[in-house]
Amino acid sequence: MRCPVCNTPNPDGAPFCAECGTRLSGSITPAVSSATGVLPQQTVLQGRYIIEQKLGQGGMGAVYRARDLRLSTVAWAIKEMSQAQITGPLELQEARAAFQREAELLAGLSHPGLPKVVDHFEQDGKAYLVMEFVPGDSLLTIARREGLPFPLPRVLDWARQLCEVLDYLHNRPTPIIFRDLKPANIMLTPEGRIKLVDFGIARVFKPGKERDTQAFGTLGYSAPEQYGQSQTDPRADIYSLGVLLHQLLTGYDPTSTPFRLPPASRVNPAIPPHISEAIARAVDPDPAMRFPDVRAFYRALTGDQQVILRSDAPTTMAQLRMGGAGSFGQTTPISSPVSGGAAASASPAPLPTTGVANAGRWIGIVSVVIMGLAAIFVAIGVTSEGADSTLSGFGYLMAFLPFATGPVAFLLGLIALLSPATQQTVRGRQHAVVAVAAGLVTGLLCCGIFTMVGSSG
Repeated sequence: MRCPVCNTPNPDGAPFCAECGTRLSGSITPAVSSATGVLPQQTVLQGRYIIEQKLGQGGMGAVYRARDLRLSTVAWAIKEMSQAQITGPLELQEARAAFQREAELLAGLSHPGLPKVVDHFEQDGKAYLVMEFVPGDSLLTIARREGLPFPLPRVLDWARQLCEVLDYLHNRPTPIIFRDLKPANIMLTPEGRIKLVDFGIARVFKPGKERDTQAFGTLGYSAPEQYGQSQTDPRADIYSLGVLLHQLLTGYDPTSTPFRLPPASRVNPAIPPHISEAIARAVDPDPAMRFPDVRAFYRALTGDQQVILRSDAPTTMAQLRMGGAGSFGQTTPISSPVSGGAAASASPAPLPTTGVANAGRWIGIVSVVIMGLAAIFVAIGVTSEGADSTLSGFGYLMAFLPFATGPVAFLLGLIALLSPATQQTVRGRQHAVVAVAAGLVTGLLCCGIFTMVGSSG
């Protein structure tokens, strides 16, 4: 059957949508209209916002792009609250209160990885949230377009940005748990910046509370404790981040075996062991066995922290209820609609750098140092005894070598920057930039020497 909200195919008889969590079957019939995401173009909200197009729709609502009549050059993203799972007036009241909390929650946040909320209102019985429009595509859209897995350096850069924004949320005066980290809720801007969207199920962590009031999340990505066993804390987001990175690096569909993933390096042998071990610890069903915070998780991903894994992880109650204790599922792309290559195909292990980039870097560094010393000797000699002094002559001799090697470093760096092989390395691009910069600095120092000699004559 297909989800009536996001149109994702699900197995017959499934109680909830694996993608957005919408209730698919049950004896309760919604008592209110569930017509979300049907606003036509040119609809005007609050006499100010003109709907231009629908950007997407999920279990928590629909999102539109809108133009501002007051600020003609500004575009906003407007979220419309979904009523698909509301069964009566009481639930409608609770849903509106949750939507109000989301607006107040986001309005108090300020981070490059989060959209800024500017307004919220109700119209025609529906609640709306106005926020910064984030250009670009979700990781789900990119995965469907490009196929999985993604290159390791690219995923590690995304992991760094995600850890930064989660660290910000978790270290608020009252910690905020995102609870729904998945490809559809992560936007990538044209500048390569990651932004989290859809805070519909985020919650404030309350120490001492035994369990969450409601179970939320997307099956396969959400931690077991989000299904009623205990209260969620920041370690629930660490679990979801581990699942996300596992999928991006292997292409394995986590919804096929909820709460039980095969080792990442088994699915994709190109993944380094320390990264596979870090992910395995992050997705441990027991929160106590996971990393204490996202900083520790990222240190383990980069090899700065040793990962200790247990070998006898017990089966959780959630696994028994969800059927996750069985054998590992097959490797598939993100949900079934993703296309573009075999998910489990092993790509070459990423190298730290390329030989050209590394050679250019070191030649450039040595050239700058020698030319810098030569410039110092020439400057002292010209100032004290003139351009024909012995000290100046020694400086001229020193300058001959970097005069030749500086351009070599520049050319090697330029070649490395333009080489596709450099883009697949961890630090190759950085080394190439150093080589180009060092070549330019060497040339500038050489010009400085000529200027000093000319002025003294």
